[in-house]
Amino acid sequence: MTQINQLTIQHFRNCQQVQCELSSGLNLIIGDNAAGKTSIIEAIWVLATGRSFRTPKTQYLIQHQQTALTVFAEVHSSHTKIHTKHHRLGIQKSLQHTQLRIDSETTSSQSTIAQHLPVQLLTPESHKLLEEGPKARRQFMDWGCFHQSPDFMPLWRNYQRGLKQRNQALKKKLPKAQVQLWDQTLVENALKIDQIRQSYLERLTPYLVTFCQALMPELTEKVICQYRAGWPKNTEDLMQLYQLNFNKEHALGHTQYGAHRADIRFKFSGQEAINTLSRGQQKLFVCALLLAQASLHEKILNEPVIMLIDDLPAELDKTHRLKLLELLQVLKIQHIITSTSKSLIPILNPENTHIWNLYSGKITRTN
Repeated sequence: MTQINQLTIQHFRNCQQVQCELSSGLNLIIGDNAAGKTSIIEAIWVLATGRSFRTPKTQYLIQHQQTALTVFAEVHSSHTKIHTKHHRLGIQKSLQHTQLRIDSETTSSQSTIAQHLPVQLLTPESHKLLEEGPKARRQFMDWGCFHQSPDFMPLWRNYQRGLKQRNQALKKKLPKAQVQLWDQTLVENALKIDQIRQSYLERLTPYLVTFCQALMPELTEKVICQYRAGWPKNTEDLMQLYQLNFNKEHALGHTQYGAHRADIRFKFSGQEAINTLSRGQQKLFVCALLLAQASLHEKILNEPVIMLIDDLPAELDKTHRLKLLELLQVLKIQHIITSTSKSLIPILNPENTHIWNLYSGKITRTN
Protein backbone atom coordinates (compact mmCIF):
# COMPACT_ATOMS: atom_id res chain seq x y z
CA MET A 1 0.00 0.00 0.00
CA THR A 2 0.98 3.64 -0.33
CA GLN A 3 1.58 5.49 2.91
CA ILE A 4 3.67 8.23 4.48
CA ASN A 5 5.92 6.63 7.09
CA GLN A 6 7.61 9.79 8.32
CA LEU A 7 6.68 13.43 7.90
CA THR A 8 8.84 16.48 8.66
CA ILE A 9 7.63 20.07 8.31
CA GLN A 10 9.75 23.16 8.99
CA HIS A 11 8.72 26.81 9.02
CA PHE A 12 5.36 26.18 7.36
CA ARG A 13 2.88 28.83 8.54
CA ASN A 14 2.85 28.53 12.34
CA CYS A 15 4.47 25.07 12.37
CA GLN A 16 8.07 25.71 13.34
CA GLN A 17 9.11 22.08 13.53
CA VAL A 18 6.75 19.12 13.12
CA GLN A 19 8.13 15.60 12.94
CA CYS A 20 6.07 12.44 13.25
CA GLU A 21 5.95 8.79 12.25
CA LEU A 22 2.53 8.04 10.84
CA SER A 23 0.32 4.98 11.15
CA SER A 24 -0.79 3.12 8.03
CA GLY A 25 -4.41 3.65 9.14
CA LEU A 26 -5.90 6.61 11.00
CA ASN A 27 -3.73 9.54 12.02
CA LEU A 28 -5.81 11.90 14.12
CA ILE A 29 -4.46 15.40 14.75
CA ILE A 30 -6.17 17.19 17.65
CA GLY A 31 -5.83 20.88 18.38
CA ASP A 32 -7.67 24.12 19.04
CA ASN A 33 -8.73 26.42 16.26
CA ALA A 34 -5.70 28.20 14.72
CA ALA A 35 -3.33 25.68 16.33
CA GLY A 36 -1.97 24.66 12.93
CA LYS A 37 -3.93 21.48 12.18
CA THR A 38 -4.91 22.57 8.69
CA SER A 39 -1.31 23.61 8.04
CA ILE A 40 -0.17 19.97 8.37
CA ILE A 41 -2.77 18.85 5.84
CA GLU A 42 -1.80 21.78 3.63
CA ALA A 43 1.92 20.99 3.85
CA ILE A 44 1.38 17.42 2.62
CA TRP A 45 -0.75 18.78 -0.23
CA VAL A 46 1.99 21.27 -1.17
CA LEU A 47 4.55 18.45 -1.26
CA ALA A 48 2.30 16.32 -3.48
CA THR A 49 1.07 19.03 -5.84
CA GLY A 50 3.46 21.97 -5.53
CA ARG A 51 0.63 24.33 -4.57
CA SER A 52 -1.55 25.23 -1.61
CA PHE A 53 -5.31 24.75 -1.52
CA ARG A 54 -5.63 27.93 0.57
CA THR A 55 -3.52 30.58 -1.16
CA PRO A 56 -1.52 31.03 -4.39
CA LYS A 57 1.03 33.23 -2.58
CA THR A 58 4.13 31.55 -1.17
CA GLN A 59 4.83 34.35 1.32
CA TYR A 60 1.74 33.31 3.31
CA LEU A 61 3.08 29.76 3.65
CA ILE A 62 6.51 30.63 5.03
CA GLN A 63 6.66 31.17 8.78
CA HIS A 64 7.15 34.79 9.87
CA GLN A 65 10.80 35.90 9.90
CA GLN A 66 11.92 32.76 8.03
CA THR A 67 13.22 32.67 4.47
CA ALA A 68 11.97 29.26 3.34
CA LEU A 69 9.73 26.34 4.24
CA THR A 70 10.56 22.64 3.98
CA VAL A 71 8.32 19.58 3.77
CA PHE A 72 9.85 16.10 3.73
CA ALA A 73 8.22 12.66 3.65
CA GLU A 74 9.39 9.08 3.57
CA VAL A 75 6.86 7.22 1.43
CA HIS A 76 6.33 3.48 1.27
CA SER A 77 4.54 1.89 -1.66
CA SER A 78 4.04 -1.71 -2.67
CA HIS A 79 2.22 -2.92 -5.75
CA THR A 80 2.57 -6.45 -4.43
CA LYS A 81 3.71 -8.06 -1.18
CA ILE A 82 7.01 -8.90 -2.88
CA HIS A 83 7.86 -5.60 -4.61
CA THR A 84 8.13 -2.75 -2.13
CA LYS A 85 9.55 0.70 -2.78
CA HIS A 86 10.61 3.48 -0.44
CA HIS A 87 11.07 7.05 -1.57
CA ARG A 88 12.28 10.17 0.18
CA LEU A 89 10.38 13.18 -1.16
CA GLY A 90 11.05 16.81 -0.33
CA ILE A 91 10.14 20.35 -1.28
CA GLN A 92 11.72 23.61 -0.17
CA LYS A 93 10.05 26.88 -1.06
CA SER A 94 11.37 30.40 -0.73
CA LEU A 95 9.92 33.55 -2.26
CA GLN A 96 12.21 33.23 -5.27
CA HIS A 97 12.77 29.52 -5.71
CA THR A 98 11.28 26.03 -5.34
CA GLN A 99 13.55 23.01 -4.97
CA LEU A 100 12.22 19.46 -5.35
CA ARG A 101 14.10 16.35 -4.28
CA ILE A 102 13.49 12.63 -4.76
CA ASP A 103 15.77 10.19 -2.97
CA SER A 104 18.36 12.92 -2.32
CA GLU A 105 18.45 13.91 -6.01
CA THR A 106 17.21 17.30 -7.23
CA THR A 107 14.40 17.12 -9.79
CA SER A 108 12.43 19.68 -11.76
CA SER A 109 9.39 17.44 -12.09
CA GLN A 110 6.52 17.99 -9.68
CA SER A 111 4.58 15.30 -11.55
CA THR A 112 7.14 12.67 -10.54
CA ILE A 113 6.61 13.50 -6.87
CA ALA A 114 2.84 13.40 -7.44
CA GLN A 115 3.13 9.89 -8.88
CA HIS A 116 4.86 8.70 -5.71
CA LEU A 117 2.44 10.54 -3.42
CA PRO A 118 -1.18 10.13 -4.61
CA VAL A 119 -3.22 12.17 -2.14
CA GLN A 120 -6.85 13.23 -2.03
CA LEU A 121 -8.26 16.15 -0.09
CA LEU A 122 -11.54 16.73 1.76
CA THR A 123 -12.01 20.13 3.42
CA PRO A 124 -14.98 22.23 4.60
CA GLU A 125 -14.81 23.87 1.15
CA SER A 126 -14.95 20.64 -0.87
CA HIS A 127 -18.67 20.85 -1.55
CA LYS A 128 -17.89 23.84 -3.79
CA LEU A 129 -16.80 21.28 -6.37
CA LEU A 130 -20.48 21.16 -7.31
CA GLU A 131 -21.42 24.83 -7.16
CA GLU A 132 -18.42 26.68 -8.55
CA GLY A 133 -17.02 26.79 -12.09
CA PRO A 134 -15.68 23.81 -14.04
CA LYS A 135 -12.01 24.25 -13.08
CA ALA A 136 -12.27 22.20 -9.86
CA ARG A 137 -14.21 19.46 -11.63
CA ARG A 138 -11.61 19.32 -14.39
CA GLN A 139 -8.88 19.04 -11.77
CA PHE A 140 -10.76 16.19 -10.09
CA MET A 141 -11.13 14.35 -13.40
CA ASP A 142 -7.56 15.05 -14.53
CA TRP A 143 -6.12 13.76 -11.24
CA GLY A 144 -7.40 10.33 -12.19
CA CYS A 145 -6.33 10.68 -15.83
CA PHE A 146 -2.82 11.68 -14.74
CA HIS A 147 -2.35 8.71 -12.42
CA GLN A 148 -3.94 6.10 -14.67
CA SER A 149 -2.79 7.15 -18.14
CA PRO A 150 0.94 7.75 -18.76
CA ASP A 151 0.06 9.60 -21.97
CA PHE A 152 -2.13 12.19 -20.29
CA MET A 153 0.46 14.58 -18.86
CA PRO A 154 2.58 14.91 -22.05
CA LEU A 155 -0.60 15.54 -24.04
CA TRP A 156 -1.85 18.12 -21.54
CA ARG A 157 1.50 19.93 -21.50
CA ASN A 158 1.61 20.06 -25.29
CA TYR A 159 -1.95 21.33 -25.38
CA GLN A 160 -1.26 24.02 -22.77
CA ARG A 161 1.81 25.25 -24.65
CA GLY A 162 -0.18 25.50 -27.88
CA LEU A 163 -3.08 27.19 -26.12
CA LYS A 164 -0.78 29.78 -24.55
CA GLN A 165 0.76 30.64 -27.90
CA ARG A 166 -2.60 30.78 -29.67
CA ASN A 167 -4.11 33.02 -26.98
CA GLN A 168 -1.13 35.37 -27.15
CA ALA A 169 -1.58 35.62 -30.91
CA LEU A 170 -5.29 36.32 -30.49
CA LYS A 171 -4.68 38.90 -27.78
CA LYS A 172 -2.11 40.71 -29.94
CA LYS A 173 -4.58 40.66 -32.88
CA LEU A 174 -2.04 38.93 -35.10
CA PRO A 175 -3.06 37.89 -38.62
CA LYS A 176 -5.24 34.82 -39.06
CA ALA A 177 -2.41 32.71 -40.51
CA GLN A 178 -0.24 33.26 -37.41
CA VAL A 179 -3.06 32.33 -35.05
CA GLN A 180 -3.88 29.20 -37.01
CA LEU A 181 -0.31 27.96 -36.77
CA TRP A 182 -1.36 26.51 -33.38
CA ASP A 183 -4.70 25.01 -34.40
CA GLN A 184 -3.27 21.63 -35.38
CA THR A 185 -1.43 21.28 -32.04
CA LEU A 186 -4.60 22.07 -30.12
CA VAL A 187 -6.80 19.75 -32.15
CA GLU A 188 -4.48 16.74 -32.09
CA ASN A 189 -3.87 16.93 -28.35
CA ALA A 190 -7.43 17.92 -27.43
CA LEU A 191 -8.95 14.89 -29.17
CA LYS A 192 -6.55 12.49 -27.43
CA ILE A 193 -7.15 14.16 -24.04
CA ASP A 194 -10.87 13.88 -24.69
CA GLN A 195 -10.61 10.12 -25.25
CA ILE A 196 -8.65 9.62 -22.02
CA ARG A 197 -11.15 11.69 -20.03
CA GLN A 198 -14.17 9.88 -21.43
CA SER A 199 -12.61 6.49 -20.75
CA TYR A 200 -11.75 7.50 -17.20
CA LEU A 201 -15.27 8.69 -16.39
CA GLU A 202 -16.77 5.52 -17.85
CA ARG A 203 -14.62 3.46 -15.47
CA LEU A 204 -15.29 5.77 -12.52
CA THR A 205 -19.09 5.94 -12.73
CA PRO A 206 -19.90 2.42 -11.41
CA TYR A 207 -17.73 3.08 -8.36
CA LEU A 208 -19.46 6.41 -7.80
CA VAL A 209 -22.87 4.75 -7.95
CA THR A 210 -21.74 2.20 -5.34
CA PHE A 211 -20.44 4.78 -2.86
CA CYS A 212 -23.46 7.05 -3.33
CA GLN A 213 -25.64 4.10 -2.34
CA ALA A 214 -23.40 3.35 0.64
CA LEU A 215 -23.38 6.92 1.97
CA MET A 216 -26.85 8.06 0.84
CA PRO A 217 -29.13 4.99 0.70
CA GLU A 218 -32.14 7.30 0.77
CA LEU A 219 -31.46 8.30 -2.84
CA THR A 220 -33.49 6.12 -5.20
CA GLU A 221 -31.98 7.36 -8.47
CA LYS A 222 -28.48 6.52 -9.68
CA VAL A 223 -26.06 9.33 -10.40
CA ILE A 224 -25.16 10.07 -14.01
CA CYS A 225 -21.85 11.71 -14.94
CA GLN A 226 -22.44 14.02 -17.90
CA TYR A 227 -19.14 14.82 -19.57
CA ARG A 228 -18.68 17.98 -21.60
CA ALA A 229 -15.66 17.99 -23.88
CA GLY A 230 -15.13 21.77 -24.09
CA TRP A 231 -16.75 22.25 -27.48
CA PRO A 232 -20.34 21.84 -28.76
CA LYS A 233 -21.64 18.29 -28.58
CA ASN A 234 -22.59 18.14 -32.25
CA THR A 235 -19.10 19.16 -33.44
CA GLU A 236 -17.83 16.75 -36.09
CA ASP A 237 -14.62 18.61 -36.95
CA LEU A 238 -12.81 20.56 -34.24
CA MET A 239 -10.42 22.13 -36.74
CA GLN A 240 -13.35 23.46 -38.74
CA LEU A 241 -14.89 24.82 -35.53
CA TYR A 242 -11.77 26.93 -34.93
CA GLN A 243 -11.89 28.19 -38.50
CA LEU A 244 -15.58 29.09 -38.33
CA ASN A 245 -15.15 30.95 -35.03
CA PHE A 246 -11.91 32.76 -35.80
CA ASN A 247 -13.48 36.24 -36.06
CA LYS A 248 -15.32 35.79 -32.77
CA GLU A 249 -12.20 34.56 -30.93
CA HIS A 250 -10.08 37.27 -32.54
CA ALA A 251 -12.46 39.87 -31.12
CA LEU A 252 -12.51 38.24 -27.68
CA GLY A 253 -8.75 37.73 -27.57
CA HIS A 254 -8.80 34.13 -26.36
CA THR A 255 -9.63 30.57 -27.44
CA GLN A 256 -13.23 29.68 -26.69
CA TYR A 257 -13.24 25.97 -27.39
CA GLY A 258 -10.96 23.13 -26.38
CA ALA A 259 -9.89 20.69 -23.68
CA HIS A 260 -9.30 23.60 -21.28
CA ARG A 261 -13.06 24.20 -21.19
CA ALA A 262 -14.13 20.63 -20.33
CA ASP A 263 -16.54 19.98 -17.46
CA ILE A 264 -18.49 17.23 -15.69
CA ARG A 265 -22.06 17.61 -14.50
CA PHE A 266 -23.47 15.18 -11.97
CA LYS A 267 -27.19 14.51 -12.28
CA PHE A 268 -29.94 12.63 -10.47
CA SER A 269 -33.19 12.08 -12.40
CA GLY A 270 -31.98 14.53 -15.01
CA GLN A 271 -31.46 17.31 -12.47
CA GLU A 272 -28.13 18.83 -11.41
CA ALA A 273 -26.84 17.41 -8.13
CA ILE A 274 -26.36 20.95 -6.82
CA ASN A 275 -30.11 21.52 -7.24
CA THR A 276 -31.40 18.19 -5.90
CA LEU A 277 -29.06 17.41 -2.99
CA SER A 278 -29.19 19.12 0.40
CA ARG A 279 -26.01 20.75 1.71
CA GLY A 280 -25.35 17.69 3.87
CA GLN A 281 -25.90 15.38 0.90
CA GLN A 282 -23.58 17.51 -1.22
CA LYS A 283 -20.79 16.88 1.29
CA LEU A 284 -21.57 13.17 1.25
CA PHE A 285 -21.57 13.20 -2.54
CA VAL A 286 -18.06 14.71 -2.60
CA CYS A 287 -16.99 11.97 -0.16
CA ALA A 288 -18.46 9.42 -2.58
CA LEU A 289 -16.52 11.01 -5.45
CA LEU A 290 -13.23 10.74 -3.56
CA LEU A 291 -13.89 7.17 -2.42
CA ALA A 292 -14.85 6.17 -5.96
CA GLN A 293 -11.67 7.71 -7.31
CA ALA A 294 -9.59 6.03 -4.61
CA SER A 295 -11.16 2.63 -5.32
CA LEU A 296 -10.60 2.91 -9.06
CA HIS A 297 -7.01 4.04 -8.44
CA GLU A 298 -6.39 0.96 -6.31
CA LYS A 299 -8.04 -1.29 -8.90
CA ILE A 300 -5.94 0.02 -11.79
CA LEU A 301 -2.60 0.62 -10.02
CA ASN A 302 -2.92 -1.96 -7.22
CA GLU A 303 -2.24 0.61 -4.51
CA PRO A 304 -4.51 2.96 -2.54
CA VAL A 305 -4.28 6.71 -2.20
CA ILE A 306 -3.69 8.74 0.97
CA MET A 307 -6.71 10.68 2.22
CA LEU A 308 -6.31 14.12 3.84
CA ILE A 309 -9.42 15.28 5.73
CA ASP A 310 -9.48 18.68 7.39
CA ASP A 311 -11.99 19.17 10.21
CA LEU A 312 -14.10 16.05 9.63
CA PRO A 313 -16.73 16.96 12.26
CA ALA A 314 -17.49 20.14 10.32
CA GLU A 315 -18.12 18.04 7.22
CA LEU A 316 -20.27 15.16 8.44
CA ASP A 317 -22.61 14.27 11.28
CA LYS A 318 -21.80 11.48 13.73
CA THR A 319 -23.47 8.70 11.74
CA HIS A 320 -21.79 9.57 8.47
CA ARG A 321 -18.42 10.16 10.13
CA LEU A 322 -18.56 6.58 11.32
CA LYS A 323 -19.61 5.30 7.91
CA LEU A 324 -16.81 7.16 6.13
CA LEU A 325 -14.20 5.88 8.59
CA GLU A 326 -15.49 2.33 8.14
CA LEU A 327 -15.12 2.64 4.38
CA LEU A 328 -11.59 4.03 4.71
CA GLN A 329 -10.69 1.06 6.91
CA VAL A 330 -12.16 -1.42 4.44
CA LEU A 331 -10.29 0.21 1.55
CA LYS A 332 -7.06 0.18 3.63
CA ILE A 333 -6.44 3.86 2.96
CA GLN A 334 -4.04 5.79 5.17
CA HIS A 335 -6.01 8.80 6.38
CA ILE A 336 -4.88 11.94 8.15
CA ILE A 337 -7.74 13.72 9.89
CA THR A 338 -7.91 16.92 11.94
CA SER A 339 -10.40 17.70 14.69
CA THR A 340 -10.78 19.94 17.70
CA SER A 341 -11.69 16.98 19.91
CA LYS A 342 -10.80 13.29 20.07
CA SER A 343 -14.34 12.47 21.21
CA LEU A 344 -15.73 13.52 17.83
CA ILE A 345 -13.81 10.84 15.90
CA PRO A 346 -14.62 7.15 16.49
CA ILE A 347 -11.50 4.99 16.82
CA LEU A 348 -12.30 1.77 14.95
CA ASN A 349 -8.90 0.09 15.20
CA PRO A 350 -6.69 1.35 18.06
CA GLU A 351 -3.79 -0.81 16.87
CA ASN A 352 -3.79 1.00 13.54
CA THR A 353 -4.31 4.51 14.90
CA HIS A 354 -1.95 7.28 15.97
CA ILE A 355 -3.36 10.27 17.84
CA TRP A 356 -1.44 13.54 17.90
CA ASN A 357 -1.89 16.72 19.88
CA LEU A 358 -0.87 19.99 18.24
CA TYR A 359 -0.16 22.99 20.42
CA SER A 360 1.73 26.18 19.54
CA GLY A 361 2.97 24.68 16.29
CA LYS A 362 4.46 21.60 18.01
CA ILE A 363 3.11 18.08 17.80
CA THR A 364 3.20 15.25 20.36
CA ARG A 365 1.77 11.75 20.15
CA THR A 366 -0.75 10.86 22.84
CA ASN A 367 -1.22 7.12 22.28
